[in-house]
Amino acid sequence: MINEYLQKIVNFFIHLKNSFRRIFNHIGASIRLFVRSPASIFLLIIYPMILLLLFGSIYANEDVFTFHLEVQDFDDTQFSEGLIQDLDNQDILEVHQLATNIDPKIYLQENSLHSCLVIPVNWTASSYDIGSGTTNVTLILDPNSNNARRVADIVIKTVKDYSLAISDEEPLIGIIEENFVSDAVSYIDFFIPGIIGVIIMNTGILGVINRQVFFKSTGLFRKLATTPITRWEYATAEIGWQYIIAFITTLLAILLAWIVFSFSWASFDELVPLILFVGVLVFSGIGLLISQLVRNPNNALAIGYLVTLPMFFLSGIFFDISGIPALVVISKFSPLTYIVEALRNSMINRNFNYAWANIGIAFAIGITALVVGVFLTKWDSDKK
Repeated sequence: MINEYLQKIVNFFIHLKNSFRRIFNHIGASIRLFVRSPASIFLLIIYPMILLLLFGSIYANEDVFTFHLEVQDFDDTQFSEGLIQDLDNQDILEVHQLATNIDPKIYLQENSLHSCLVIPVNWTASSYDIGSGTTNVTLILDPNSNNARRVADIVIKTVKDYSLAISDEEPLIGIIEENFVSDAVSYIDFFIPGIIGVIIMNTGILGVINRQVFFKSTGLFRKLATTPITRWEYATAEIGWQYIIAFITTLLAILLAWIVFSFSWASFDELVPLILFVGVLVFSGIGLLISQLVRNPNNALAIGYLVTLPMFFLSGIFFDISGIPALVVISKFSPLTYIVEALRNSMINRNFNYAWANIGIAFAIGITALVVGVFLTKWDSDKK
């Protein structure tokens, strides 16, 4: 009896090992087919990069490499003026002095700004008082702004250099950081999650349909029916391959945005790979479903474009649709909306509860589409 149970366990792991071997073999074949297809490389990698450069160049702030810094000087001495002058001498900083009777956080919020340096009263006297230790200035930052973090790095370095110019032994000036929440989001910050959503959608729907059409037209499905690979193993391999492409293309998009538009890598947080996976699950399931419902392979890709184009324009990729009630309602019927909202709440707003809610909805849609698509898949009925 014990030997029978042990044999069942051994057989289970042997079957699991063979299953993984078949899945990875299929992924390897997919990689070889992809690199041999210029059309697939253009559609899934080059096309999203063109969209990023085109719309990023049109709508992003023209003064990309100049960052604004407000300075509120309560000390008003030659010593504080020297620090402000050093900051202003930084080529990529544009320094504006803020009146001392203004609340800096309210001013930043109302004017869609992201950073302010506050120099306290009697700062000079405290800095030269050896017994007082390090004297601090306060740097107020918007934690959701990529530009604010860049400004912080510049300010910290400048303050350190200014302090060392006064005292070679130890820093006299320190920095205290304070956060404030701003509603201001730059266009490139808003657009990058949208373009990642487009990458996932194109990879999942158009990528899967394109491969299904190729497999049907070449009779590969009928050959797969004669092999040990199951429909679920095939679907798992397809999702794994589409995830690899989506992940690589997403990294390339962020790299390009970082080089051209100074987008921050810090936005690529721990939730993004999970959202990519859920998005691939959703759109691969939809792609598989479309390719099985449309019997004529020549029509499948056209139907895929008919499905993706409305989502492309109605899911808030290029502009915020929250102020248009009709579009808000329509967008709820688009799976892309939930993926993009999850990405924006993770990468921009840091509203992880809302991000998880959108992930859950998208996951439910993806599982449903995948199960139905796999159920409808019948390899032996496909004809050359």
